[in-house]
Amino acid sequence: MSLTGIGVVLIGIAFMVMAIYMAWTLNNLANVLRGIEKTVEEMPQQLDDIFRETGEMLNHTNVTISEVNDKLHTLSPLFYMVHDVGEMSRKLTTPLARFSMKKRGKKEKSEE
Repeated sequence: MSLTGIGVVLIGIAFMVMAIYMAWTLNNLANVLRGIEKTVEEMPQQLDDIFRETGEMLNHTNVTISEVNDKLHTLSPLFYMVHDVGEMSRKLTTPLARFSMKKRGKKEKSEE
C-alpha cells in the first residue's frame, strides 16, 4: 500500500471518529431539548397555579386588612380617652410644677 492509500485510510478514520463524536453530541443536545420541551409544556399549568395562589393570598390579605381596620375603629374611642386623660393630667400638673418651682426659688433665695 502506498503512502497515498495510507493517508486516505487515516483521513477516513478521522472522518469516522468525527462523525461518531458529532452524532453523540447531537444526541445529547436532542435530550437537552426534550427536557426543555417538557419544562415549557408544564410551565402554563405552573403559572396558572401560581396566579391562582397569588389571587387567594390577595383575597386573604384584603380580609385581614378589613378586620384590622374594624378593630382599629373599635379601639379609636379608647385612644381618644387616653389622649384626653393625658391632656387633663398635663393641665393639672403644670400649675403644680410652677408652684413647686416658685417655692424652690423662694427657698433658695431665703437660704442665700
